[in-house]
Amino acid sequence: MKTQFLNRFAFVRRAIAAGFAMTALAAGLGSCDQNFTAPDPNSPSPETAGLQSLVTGTIANFRYTEINEFIGIAGREMYTSAADDPRILQQPIGQNQLDNTAFVVNVPWNQMYYTIANCRNLVDFGPKLPNAQQRAGLEGFAKTIQAHELMRLSGIWYDEGIKIEYRLDRKAPFVTHQQSLTEVARILDEANTALAQAGNTFAFRLGAGFAGYDTPAQFARVNRALRARCAAYQGDYAACLTALGASFLREGNTAADMALGINHVYSTQPGDVPPRGRGGIGGNPFFQNLAAPSLRWWVQRNFLSDNPDSLVDLRILNKCAIPSVVRVPASIGSGAGLSSPRAINLYPTQNSPTSIIRNEELLLLRAEARMLGATPDLAGALADINRVRTASNAPALTTVGADRNAQISRLLYERRYSLFFEGFRWVDHKRFNRLAELPVERPIDRLYTAGWPKPVNEIDQ
Repeated sequence: MKTQFLNRFAFVRRAIAAGFAMTALAAGLGSCDQNFTAPDPNSPSPETAGLQSLVTGTIANFRYTEINEFIGIAGREMYTSAADDPRILQQPIGQNQLDNTAFVVNVPWNQMYYTIANCRNLVDFGPKLPNAQQRAGLEGFAKTIQAHELMRLSGIWYDEGIKIEYRLDRKAPFVTHQQSLTEVARILDEANTALAQAGNTFAFRLGAGFAGYDTPAQFARVNRALRARCAAYQGDYAACLTALGASFLREGNTAADMALGINHVYSTQPGDVPPRGRGGIGGNPFFQNLAAPSLRWWVQRNFLSDNPDSLVDLRILNKCAIPSVVRVPASIGSGAGLSSPRAINLYPTQNSPTSIIRNEELLLLRAEARMLGATPDLAGALADINRVRTASNAPALTTVGADRNAQISRLLYERRYSLFFEGFRWVDHKRFNRLAELPVERPIDRLYTAGWPKPVNEIDQ
């Protein structure tokens, strides 16, 4: 569907992108041209903003990952002890209704559409570039990131729908989950075609988080990895396997193999201004010091008890820990009646990266496609799952399950531990119609079964 922009919308997004780009200079997220100048660096126009500053600003703003906290609570992965704002726990857990006028709904929606608009502005910048290859490279990169954000929105809002005609007025229609995934697939395929026409190098730098995938040919493998994720969400397992064949999937079984991929990178330097919605806090947004007198993020208590290999599985040992000071089990802040055996320690430093997509997910996507496709390959699926389990020091399995229900249960189990706190569990249980299996620990809580509500400002009333 054709995207439409009002001039004011496009200009605001350009300003946002370039503003972040200027601050990212000090952080090294993707250094800009040191000779870049603009008459007004806070509101550069398309004529004054340099390409590198726009790309760097887009990447910096793209780092919004706080939705993983909200959807992680809804998916019963973790809980937040947030005395400063109890809504962070109360709304996603269902204690109080999700408020479509509040930040829990509106900030993620707005933030991801900021990035989408910035990507469209990058494509609009293309005619300024001197040759077709450079224009194709910019289009391929920008559309890949745009599709990633649409896919995230589609997974979180699910049955409520999202907008693929993003514009300021409220009349842009909401489309269904499947329609949005069709649009994601289309944009990714367009981007892949452009990347194939982009020559050997981009006309811009992508920064440390894209190391190893910063040429058009290398980045096309990222594009195909995202296309595989989209195809799995569509239930199109033949397309998933085809895309994985052109992705960066590696058949390894080490921790380094699992980490292969692209990441958001962070800095605590003063110049690294975080994306909107983070309240001015730099660095990795989910870092916490386990020696601190109070902690914010805790695993849902079944995370340990549901794993019979919890004493050896590095997906537990490396992602949560007994804190040094706070009593365990802990009362979860304002969440009376909730407790947890461990604090989250997924990101041990303020500069720890967060994954955008990596090989561990790709192996599990291939296992899913092999198990659930039209011609099941259970031996191949078992091999992929055991690669992941070997890398995490978990014992190898001898079967993926005797029937489809058992195989889906095995898949959800492995994805739960491999992709913990990365925004997947609620989506996974929703797409397999397994939300009823998520725990509800208190009578005052409930599960969300449709998705995030439509933001009030997006509804044509």
